[in-house]
Amino acid sequence: MKLSFLYALPATALALMACNGDHLAPQPPHESLTTGRMAVASLMSSHVIQNGMTLADMNNVISGASAGDTVLVEAGTYQITGKITMKPGITLLGQGVPVFDATVDAGGTPATVLLTMSYTTDMDNCVIKGISFLNIRYLISNANKPMIAFCKFDQGKRPAGTDKLYYHDAYLHLSGTDSAVVDNCEIYRRTGHTGRAIWSTGGATYTRIINNTIGDGGAGGYFVTAINDTQTDHTTIQANTIERNPALNSSPAHTDHGIYVHSFAQTLIKYNTINGWPSDASGGAVKARNGHYLTIFGNIMGGSGVLLYEYDVPAYNYFKFVDVSYNTITVASPVNDMYHGIGYYRNNTNGFEHSIRITHNTMPNGTIYANFGALNVTNFNAASGGVFDNDMGLLNLKSGINASGNS
Repeated sequence: MKLSFLYALPATALALMACNGDHLAPQPPHESLTTGRMAVASLMSSHVIQNGMTLADMNNVISGASAGDTVLVEAGTYQITGKITMKPGITLLGQGVPVFDATVDAGGTPATVLLTMSYTTDMDNCVIKGISFLNIRYLISNANKPMIAFCKFDQGKRPAGTDKLYYHDAYLHLSGTDSAVVDNCEIYRRTGHTGRAIWSTGGATYTRIINNTIGDGGAGGYFVTAINDTQTDHTTIQANTIERNPALNSSPAHTDHGIYVHSFAQTLIKYNTINGWPSDASGGAVKARNGHYLTIFGNIMGGSGVLLYEYDVPAYNYFKFVDVSYNTITVASPVNDMYHGIGYYRNNTNGFEHSIRITHNTMPNGTIYANFGALNVTNFNAASGGVFDNDMGLLNLKSGINASGNS
């Protein structure tokens, strides 16, 4: 839309700008803010996907858009049997939360696997917002600044015969992306079809996974892992609410940590709420291994806590500058092991740790455990490393680890 048109409609422009302010422009009676925003947007866009369109029709509309354009999607349910076209710089914006449904194929047969839609630079600077996806998986590779926000993902199918080692069950798979954002989405898995919500990998940089609801602790909480982050740089995982159905704890083949990061550089895990994973080797609300510059701060974890590892692997054979602080961890009772609170383990003498700091965590029944033969006390303590000022049930540290103020 041309700027001159905006000046010709000052009231409309003012209403649009006010949507993010504290003092919103007046809305018609019974009209929600979202509806009002969509009404304004509909005046601004000539690219509209209308209820009843086929996938081919939808893609024709999107093909007519250019960078900077918004393609509106009317409320309704759309059968999706293949890839939805995207073009760099466009926004795909739902009105009233349209549903893109891939639970049946073109012949009406119920789907048995997730429909994967693969993108590369055709997702550069794209925004997908306000759409519900059923049994649809996004694989986005090497794109710059893709954003998926205020969307819902549900009804994902797991291929028969697969277990937790099958990572391609993630609804959102970000590989080699730069500055990708997943914000304020709702993500669910159903019984018999466990899987992952988000997997960031392949050298992805500056990914932000923020403010999402992953699982509901019940019928929509059948997750293997909520968020996997592998071989990335500068990932932020913040303010997500993650609620797994604990009934899955009896199925180790479908249990693999709440947030799992490894082979990382500069990772922040902050202000998340994570519940439903067991306090054993297959669980843990957060597991982190092999990398450097990690902060786990201010999270609330129920049922299990933090697992820290330095494994003997060819790459990233170190665990450096790790800070675990101001977390609240609730476990049922004190157990003298590394799984019921915060634990650090190293299985080799080839790699090394450096500056592991565990401080100001609240875990009345929890255990802080760092007592294995391969652990190098001097390296653990380096650069202010140690265990300080925690409220916990048990403390089991290798002799020589710096410790004070714990109760």
